[in-house]
Amino acid sequence: MERGGELELPPGFRFHPTDEELVNYYLCRKCAGQSLAVPIIKEIDLYKFDPWQLPDMALYGEKEWYFFSPRDRKYPNGSRPNRAAGTGYWKATGADKHIGKPKALGIKKALVFYAGKAPKGVKTNWIMHEYRLANVDRSASKKNNNNLRLDDWVLCRIYNKKGSIEKHNVTMERSKMTEYPEISHEQKPEMTNMPPPHTDMSSMDSAPRVQQTTDYSSCSEHVLSPEVTWEKEVQSELQWSSDELENSFNTLDNQFINYMDGFSDILDPFGAAQPQYQMDQQNMFAYLQTQF
Repeated sequence: MERGGELELPPGFRFHPTDEELVNYYLCRKCAGQSLAVPIIKEIDLYKFDPWQLPDMALYGEKEWYFFSPRDRKYPNGSRPNRAAGTGYWKATGADKHIGKPKALGIKKALVFYAGKAPKGVKTNWIMHEYRLANVDRSASKKNNNNLRLDDWVLCRIYNKKGSIEKHNVTMERSKMTEYPEISHEQKPEMTNMPPPHTDMSSMDSAPRVQQTTDYSSCSEHVLSPEVTWEKEVQSELQWSSDELENSFNTLDNQFINYMDGFSDILDPFGAAQPQYQMDQQNMFAYLQTQF
C-alpha cells in the first residue's frame, strides 16, 4: 500500500522480512548512517502517538507497519526507557530474544499497549516488536546530564492481534462511568415508601355477585369506639349479692347430700352391723384378759 505516492513498488511486492533481515539489512545500516535499498520504513517519534494512529503514517503496510523511532530515557541518570506513548503506555511482556548467530547483533522485545495512565491502564490488542542493537553502551554521559536520548534509532513493528485497526477510546469509557455512576461508586438503592396497591373496583362490576342471605347490619353495632364496647361488656356481667350466693351454695350442698344417699349401700357394705361388730371385738379382748 503506497502512502502519498512516495513509493513506487512493482506489482505483487510484499514486505515480510524476518527478524534477522530486519536487524542486519535495516537496523544496522540505519544506525551506521548507510542508505537502504528501498526507503520503505518511515522515521517517526513513535512514542508521541497512539498505536491506532500509526497505520496512516506508515509508508507501507497492510496488517503490520514498520517505523524507525528514537528512544528516550525515563530518568536522566538511568538506562530505563520511557514507555509513555499518546494517551497510554507500552508495557513489556515476555523475555527478550537475541537476534543473530553466533554473535547476537540485536535484541527483540515484545510490548503491549495499555490505554490510560499507569498502573490502571486498559490492556488493548496492539502489539509492538522492538528491535535494538546489542552490545551498545547506553550509560548516561557525564558530560551532558540533560541528554535523555537512550537510542538514536530502534526498529519497531506494530500490528493488532485482531487484524484490524482497533481504536480504544478512553474518554468513551469514562463517559460510560459518569453516565452510570451506580456502577463505579456502587451506590445502594434508596428505599422509598411505596404507595398501597390500587384496586380497580370498576373491573369487579362485571363479576357475578353472591346473593346476600344474612343480615349483617347488626354487626355494625360492634364496630364502635372502644368506650362504647367496654360499656356494653360491663353491663353484660352478672352481679350477685351475698344472700343470693349463700342460698345458691346451700342448695348445691343439699342436692349433693341427697345424691350421695343413693350410694350408701355401696360405700358401707356392712350397714348397721358395724356397731355390733365393734362390740364383739371389745368383749373378746376382755375375755382374753381374764383367762391369762
